[in-house]
Amino acid sequence: MPRPPGPRVPPAPSPAQLDRLATIIAPLSRVLQPKLYGVDRLEGPMLLVGNHTLYGLIDVPFLIAELWTRRRLVVRGLGEHGHYAIPVWRDLLESGGMVRGTRENVRVLMRERQNILVYPGGAGEVLKQRGERYTLKWKERIGFAALALEFGYPVVPLAAVGVENMFDVVADDRTPVLAQASRLMRRLVGMPLPPIGVGLGPLIPRPERLYFWFGDPIDPRSMSGSGEDAARALRDETRTALESGIRLLQAERQADPHRGLPRRLRREALHADAAPRDPHALFVRTALNAWNLAGAAGAAPWLARRVVLEDPPGWPGASTWLGRDAVVERLDEVTTGLGGHWAEVVGARSAGDEVLVELRLRSSGTAKSIPVATFFLLARVHAGQITRMRVFLDEASVVERRDSGS
Repeated sequence: MPRPPGPRVPPAPSPAQLDRLATIIAPLSRVLQPKLYGVDRLEGPMLLVGNHTLYGLIDVPFLIAELWTRRRLVVRGLGEHGHYAIPVWRDLLESGGMVRGTRENVRVLMRERQNILVYPGGAGEVLKQRGERYTLKWKERIGFAALALEFGYPVVPLAAVGVENMFDVVADDRTPVLAQASRLMRRLVGMPLPPIGVGLGPLIPRPERLYFWFGDPIDPRSMSGSGEDAARALRDETRTALESGIRLLQAERQADPHRGLPRRLRREALHADAAPRDPHALFVRTALNAWNLAGAAGAAPWLARRVVLEDPPGWPGASTWLGRDAVVERLDEVTTGLGGHWAEVVGARSAGDEVLVELRLRSSGTAKSIPVATFFLLARVHAGQITRMRVFLDEASVVERRDSGS
């Protein structure tokens, strides 16, 4: 196989590209309902080190979209060289942020302090054989650890569970006919044929729920020894944490009352609105979810620099607030004053050139908490940012304002 080329790092995907990815997979996300543990631990730059699940591509788009919509984190995944032998396919993966997995490219990313996602098991984990569900197949690789040590990059173990419950592997490299075809494929493109997994049908996955766990960051500077000894110590500590994360997620999956599809769909029906079919509504809803996760400042990346916020008519001290900082400060002031900690999105839908959102402000982050206020929000989205927000105390006021054309 020819040697990989020198450093070549395509530009990171733009916010618009990542928003588009989140919008495209939103209908599937509402079915699979990814569940994340420890996402609040994530602060870049970081090297996410994960277990590659069977076929390697099912859960990665959901992971990238969830990290973007929840934390506005851009993650660059490292791709196997075999992907680059397939025209069009490699371009599609690069549009989602993939970078060819060479040491030179990783050094470029680390110098730029970007967030990186690596799967040390590579194709060995993607092409798991029968009886290897959620098994790490890292061999003695220490490349990721050596680079983390070289640049002092925090290492975050990332466990993923769900995909390998979608299939039962019925044929692999130990199956005679498949083994012969696999050897031929390896000679042609550098990658063997995948095992044949059966879910709803051959290579058609069952709609199992996805689970992701992020461990505590590991500081490479805390490793004893130097050179390869320190790299092995970092690799082993990361692998131990990751295997613990996999076991935790398997236990969580087993105990999850919404693990099964019928319960998930019933649960989703209770909270359904038009957002998945309405990109602007989904965009505004995502910004409000970020607010819930990190306070009003969490929604700042969705707001235009000169965004305008109009208080509800008749609200004490009602005014108009101009600029991202002023708007974030006002949102914090009002929610804190009301004793609110969580904005439940009751519904979101486009209304003309704006998005109408019904919000129920609650005293804590659960649906059983006390509602302290209900607001209606008209938000305008332009060029991938919220440019204007008008707040009302009841829907009748919204209709009256829109009918008056003001």
